[in-house]
Amino acid sequence: MNETQIQFSSGEHATLVEKLHFLEDSNNALMIIQDKLERLSYFHSEMVLSYDIRHILNKGLAKFKELVDTKVCSVFLVGEQGYEFEHEVSLPEELAPAVQREVDAQIQSGTFGWIINSGFPACVCTEVLRGEDNNLLSTIIAPLSHQERTIGAVIIVFEEDQDFIRQQALKLLYILAGFFSLALQNAYLFNDLKRSYFDTLKGITNAIEARDPYTRGHSHRVGQIAKAIAQELNWSSDELEFIDWGGMLHDVGKIGIQDTILNKPGKLDTNEYEAMKLHPLIGAQIVKEISFLVPIVPYILEHHERYDGKGYPHGLLGEQISIKGRVLAIADVFDAMTTDRPYQKAFAAEVAVKKILENANAHFDPKLVEAFVRAWQSGNIKLNGDE
Repeated sequence: MNETQIQFSSGEHATLVEKLHFLEDSNNALMIIQDKLERLSYFHSEMVLSYDIRHILNKGLAKFKELVDTKVCSVFLVGEQGYEFEHEVSLPEELAPAVQREVDAQIQSGTFGWIINSGFPACVCTEVLRGEDNNLLSTIIAPLSHQERTIGAVIIVFEEDQDFIRQQALKLLYILAGFFSLALQNAYLFNDLKRSYFDTLKGITNAIEARDPYTRGHSHRVGQIAKAIAQELNWSSDELEFIDWGGMLHDVGKIGIQDTILNKPGKLDTNEYEAMKLHPLIGAQIVKEISFLVPIVPYILEHHERYDGKGYPHGLLGEQISIKGRVLAIADVFDAMTTDRPYQKAFAAEVAVKKILENANAHFDPKLVEAFVRAWQSGNIKLNGDE
C-alpha cells in the first residue's frame, strides 16, 4: 500500500466519521422533537379541559417558554369594540411595555395587519426590539381565531438562529399556536353557553321572586354578599364564580311553596312553617339533577342550617355544615334584615351588623362572622338599593 492510498483511506475515514456524527446529531434532534411533541400533546389536552381564559393564557405562554428559549411571549386579544388588540399577558411581564411598542410599530408598518388578515402565523424582523448587541430580533405573529373571526394574536420574540433543532422547535410554536387558538375557542364557547344558561336560570329566579315583591333582587344580593365574605377568605376564582350560581339559586325550592305561605304578612303557624322548611330540600333536589350545578347544592341545601345545630332541614351542627352553607347563611340573613319583608321593616345596616355579631357561635360560624365584618368595614358589601 503506497502513501497516496493511505492518505485516501484517512480522508475517507474522516468523511465517514463526519457523516456518523451528523446522523447522531440528527437522531438526537428528532428524539428531542418527539419528546416535545408528546409534551405538547399532553398540554393540548390540559388546555382544552380548561375554561378559564386567564389560566389558558398563562399556561400557554409558560409552555412556549418551556419549549423554546424566547426573549418574550405575549398574547393580545381583540377588545370589546372588535378592532383594537389589547395586551393581556406577557412572560416575562416586565417586557410587556416593550412588546406593546413592538406591536404598535408592526401595526404602523402594515405587517401586523397583513399577517392577521392572512390567518396564518408569520416570522418577521422586529421593528423596535433589539438584542444585547443591538442586533435585530425575530418575531412570530400568530393569529388566534374563534368562529371564523380573529380574537387575538400570540407574539413571540427570539434571536434568529439557523440551528436545525432551533428551526424544528419553531415549528412546534406554530403547532402550539393552533392548540392555543382551539383552547381559547373552546373556552369562549363554553363561557357563552354558561352565560346563556346563567341568564335562563336568572329568568327563572326572577319569576320566582316576582311572586313576592319583598324579595325582588334578594338572590343576587345574597350572592354578592357571600362573595365579599369569600374574598376575605381568599377563595379561588372558580369558587367565587360558583357563589354567583349558589346565591342566585339558593331559594329556587320556593317554587314548590304556596303563595299564601310566601306572602303571609304575619307569623307562620306550625304547619306553614314546616312547609316553608321544605324549600332547601326541594331546591337541592332540582339542582342536583344538573351535573354542572352539583357544586352549588350545599348553598341551597344548608343555608338555613345553624351553627348551634338548631337549623333546618337536617339540624347540622358546627362544621358539619359545609363552609358554603355557613357563608350563605350570613349573607341570607343580613340581606333579609336590611330589606322590608311582610313580617318586619328593614333594620338599619349598623343594627343588622350588630345582630350578626350577637349571633356568632349560635346562628353563625364566628370565624366567618369576622370575615363578614371585615368585608362590611371595607365597603365590599352593598345594601339593597346601593348598587
